[in-house]
Amino acid sequence: MRFSPDDVVCRVALNLGWVRTAEEALRAWLPLVSALRPVSMQFEAAGPDGLRRGYLADLLVVFPPPEGGAAEGGTAHDRLLAPMGELARRLGLDPAAFEVDEDGLGGALNVKDEQDGSPYGAYLVLALTGADPLNPEGEQADYDDTGEDLL
Repeated sequence: MRFSPDDVVCRVALNLGWVRTAEEALRAWLPLVSALRPVSMQFEAAGPDGLRRGYLADLLVVFPPPEGGAAEGGTAHDRLLAPMGELARRLGLDPAAFEVDEDGLGGALNVKDEQDGSPYGAYLVLALTGADPLNPEGEQADYDDTGEDLL
């Protein structure tokens, strides 16, 4: 998927551990999905041997540059922080917890304590200007190897 160099692209990881059915999870997430209008979504049941319970969702959300173009939107850092603050508040998280990377073009909001979590179960938000934070090169990841060298 291609993005404008000025788009703020976010991956939002959600986990509703208290729901027992996919229908409950989807009903809980419907207002958020309707408001954010993600360009991509993935929903699945948490694995029985995993760290999470219930249902998981991954949303790919794109915030285009402000009206009038990127030049009127301030610096890249400002263009990153504005939508991230709005997104964090919508998720019920503290916008001040968003940590910007050293380049100022991306960052993460990681909910470390479950008591600080959002009503939607958001536990991780990754952001990058102009690219998918999980795939900044823009190509599909396809690994034939076992991945043992990464452990």
